[in-house]
Amino acid sequence: MVPAVALPALPLVRLRASRTDLLRTLLERQPAFVHATPAAAVVTGDRGVTSYRSAPGSFCLQVHWRWSGEAWDEREVVVVPGAVVALRLVLDDVDPAAITRALDLVPTRAFGKRANGSRGSAGHDEGLWIHEVWPHGFQFAEEKVAELVALLRARPRLREVLAARGVTWAGITVKLRGCVERPGGFALEPTLVADLAGLSLALDLELGVD
Repeated sequence: MVPAVALPALPLVRLRASRTDLLRTLLERQPAFVHATPAAAVVTGDRGVTSYRSAPGSFCLQVHWRWSGEAWDEREVVVVPGAVVALRLVLDDVDPAAITRALDLVPTRAFGKRANGSRGSAGHDEGLWIHEVWPHGFQFAEEKVAELVALLRARPRLREVLAARGVTWAGITVKLRGCVERPGGFALEPTLVADLAGLSLALDLELGVD
């Protein structure tokens, strides 16, 4: 049955979940969450998810809902660590534009060695080429890694780029920001680890909590 009304756009303080030990402690520690309204809402059939976040890059709270036929019933709350997942290439004397053309991907950030920095710095000892997947998305880090690996497997010139003499380091970087009350973790399926090895990509993981 298709839900007749949109998901509730209620502030966290008005949800039943706000009375749980987890959210009560969190709301006391981070008052910015108290009156936060959903930053995203997704409906799939008779299920729905509203996502709350206090700051970009930080963890989010996903409230799950189920359509009863007359109204949305609130279910469990899941803490999703904030995740920045990207392909990162460290460059020596390589033009970042050549990387962009070879991979047919628009970089999130790119600059060459000794080029002026974005904040007016005199230059860089190395160049960088970075492509992030689902920026500011509410997905788990593992989902973002799987998306990036699938994207890279479809790039026919990836191995050529990775083998280029001027590419001094290539890998997938994962930056996680968990919740103090429920930090979460990070675990990849064996097949995904095998894909990373097959693509000759390193994995760099950085963990933190808010």
